[in-house]
Amino acid sequence: MTDSILKRKDGESEFDHKVRLCLSKLNKEIDLDWSEIIDYLKLNCSPDHLRKLSYAYKEMTENLHNKQVENIEDEEILDKLTQKKLELQMERVKLSSTKNEINKWVRDQGRSELFYEQYLEILSKRNLPEVPNYKISYNVTDSDWVLNFADIHYGKELKIFGLEDELLAEYNVEIFENRMWDLLNQVLHKVEKENIKHLNVFNLADSIDGILRMSALQSLQLGIMDSQMGFADFMVVWLNELSKHVYVDYYSTQGNHDEIRPLGSSKGDFPNENVARIINWHLESMLEKNPNITIHKNKPLVYVDIVGTKVLATHGQDEKNLQNSIRDYTTTYNKKIHMLLTGHLHNTHTKTVGMDGMQNIEFYQHPSICGIDDYSMKLKKTAPAGATMMKIVRGLGRTETFDFKLK
Repeated sequence: MTDSILKRKDGESEFDHKVRLCLSKLNKEIDLDWSEIIDYLKLNCSPDHLRKLSYAYKEMTENLHNKQVENIEDEEILDKLTQKKLELQMERVKLSSTKNEINKWVRDQGRSELFYEQYLEILSKRNLPEVPNYKISYNVTDSDWVLNFADIHYGKELKIFGLEDELLAEYNVEIFENRMWDLLNQVLHKVEKENIKHLNVFNLADSIDGILRMSALQSLQLGIMDSQMGFADFMVVWLNELSKHVYVDYYSTQGNHDEIRPLGSSKGDFPNENVARIINWHLESMLEKNPNITIHKNKPLVYVDIVGTKVLATHGQDEKNLQNSIRDYTTTYNKKIHMLLTGHLHNTHTKTVGMDGMQNIEFYQHPSICGIDDYSMKLKKTAPAGATMMKIVRGLGRTETFDFKLK
């Protein structure tokens, strides 16, 4: 113990070393007499002189410390204590906030995983369609085909009356199914006539009607969950039937009616809460063994190269001017766009806004499967239910368009 006290510490000055040994002697921490300390430190004084100096230094330092403590005013002490208290509270708040965020993330992840687990359990009890036991071979060289439909609004039920109370339009789940089977028959007629082996299918969103506002509850035939499951089940069968005749690449975007808006929230508050993603996941799960279908990832913006034609597909709820949108998307993403595909307004509008060699730069706004509804009547822009099919040729872009009218 004595050796460790006597030894000079790292960073300790020579003077501080001498003082520390003298004070240790006074505090009886070392068992040496004053003459031994003088010899150890190589000092030039008498033992009595060193002892007196040590007592004097000890008293002086103690008095100086006490004086400093006495001179600190009560208000200064209070300020320092308050500051320390605030710092401690701040650290506690930071720690609590961190814990809350972690707990929120764990809860959200747990809910999501539970939802998908329960959904998977439901799907496992559903009868899988009889998928083709053969793979359709195709070679995409200089031309390819595209089928587009939009604004299905599955689950919506309505009747539109005219000026003399005549029935102008009607829509419900049964009418939707009839129109889709009619569309399939018309598409297969083109497939057979043109000997088509590959088809890009674009669902331009608003597959269900959703609940954007309380008034929508009056026109819903089904709730959100029933709508998304009913639509997804139907599309599994519909796409599976189509895949028996042609290889299908299926793409889907996200619409405003597909967006989940808890009551009281506004557009865009929950951008990732969109049932189109769940529907897409449903299709993937049910058709994963079908050799003639690829279900591509659901996105708000779908960018696809079709034999050299750069196609950007989106629902269209955020597009105020489609001509400007082509320019803005091209600038924002630094990508060529030859064709912008949209829906949303339930009527057809197409325009060429530029050219790239022999190829048009254009937008094509598509009609709806739903047809006339209360929204289109409000805008005074009505059009019959329909869908489109296009032929895309390398270097020329869209060369043919077939308009399918649906009763």
